[in-house]
Parts: sequence; C-alpha cells; structure tokens
Amino acid sequence: MSLYALSKNAQTGKWHISHVTPGWITPIGGPYGKRKEALTVARLLAGRRGKVVIR
Repeated sequence: MSLYALSKNAQTGKWHISHVTPGWITPIGGPYGKRKEALTVARLLAGRRGKVVIR
C-alpha cells in the first residue's frame, strides 16, 4: 500500500505531495495552487489500495 501526504507551505501557500515510506519521505509533486488539484493528483498516484493524508 502506498501512502501520500499533502502539505501546505506556510510561506507560499502552495500545496506539495510527498510519498511516505517507513523511514523516509520523497517529494513527488508540486507546487499546486489549490488543495483540490493536489488532492486529485495524490489520489491518482495512490490508486485503489493507497491512502492520502493531509497535513
């Protein structure tokens, strides 16, 4: 199962996607101007068996 995290940069207000694996985090995509855009991409990456976490 894949786990993807959305996080918002407080300085720029942009959203970023990271792939979370036990022990390390890999940045995947961004910046996205809107939360909905980032969430859609993260859901596509996660597929049916993955999860998306919003931080």
